[in-house]
Amino acid sequence: MPLSSVQKGAIGQFAFLATAMITGSGQVEAYTPSADNEGRDAEIRRHLKSSPGIGIQIKVSFFAIKEGRARGPYLTIRFDIAKKHLHADPRLWYFFAFYDPKELRFQGPVFLIPSTVFHRMARRGVSKGKVWFSMTASLAPTSHDRWSPFRLAPKDLGNRLLAIVDKTGLMASSVLPHLPADSVLVGRAKPRTARNLRAASRRLHAVPTDPNYDLIRNAVLGRCSVSAWYQGHLRLLSPFVLGTKVGDPHVLAYQFGGTSHKKLVPDGSPENWRCLRVSELTEVNVLPGMWHAPRKGRSFQHCVDQVDVTAGRPPSATQRLRRAA
Repeated sequence: MPLSSVQKGAIGQFAFLATAMITGSGQVEAYTPSADNEGRDAEIRRHLKSSPGIGIQIKVSFFAIKEGRARGPYLTIRFDIAKKHLHADPRLWYFFAFYDPKELRFQGPVFLIPSTVFHRMARRGVSKGKVWFSMTASLAPTSHDRWSPFRLAPKDLGNRLLAIVDKTGLMASSVLPHLPADSVLVGRAKPRTARNLRAASRRLHAVPTDPNYDLIRNAVLGRCSVSAWYQGHLRLLSPFVLGTKVGDPHVLAYQFGGTSHKKLVPDGSPENWRCLRVSELTEVNVLPGMWHAPRKGRSFQHCVDQVDVTAGRPPSATQRLRRAA
């Protein structure tokens, strides 16, 4: 008698929990809700930490599709979500994997994708109040398809989850509010502290107050990637340098996924640098635990002339990166 969809779902959920805890060096705490009413099969936290966790929706297939000879097997998963239950939650991630019923384990790679990105990239349409999603990802080790930025080996699952949990503070709620220009700080401060406060106030006036700017700034400092829409394209970016160009906020970022006016080349190439106006970025979300950089590159950048923050030295730090289209 074949397994039912409910049984398969339970097997996938237990396999995910076991893999996450085994590969998390004892630091992964996993909780399962009594009812999957909010689209979460598991809640992941760091052991003995009170910081917020992340929700995981688990989707597992028990077979892989073989199409062609060059790129190996494919993982294909299709499902729907009631439109009224579909929300843009930066703390919700999807886990996709092929579970081999003969070997009783996940066959790598597996995929960990933020919901804010997946809902855009995999959406196929709306019918009868339901939103349909579909993904087909190559499982070949040399694949460079649209889902490859989110792939990882099962043995790395626990550490990736912990990295995401640790950096969820980079969401909008962690951004310190800017004080209005006529604000008054009430309190008693020593002379040295007062001087530091006045200097900090001057710096605040010099920094743009766009919420997207704040998110990107925190991402740069935390070496986290972001997803954002820019000129009609969904882009996955690792921001390296943030500041202004002739007074206009710009970010120099390395694009490792999504689409662009200029065709992306394989991840790691210096051709994927992008110079973007912050004011044109929309739907910005931080992607904790992800960071991409080119392997090499010798050129000049003219993207930012007044630097606010940098993510440390890129691999080609001795040479300035050239401006990217």
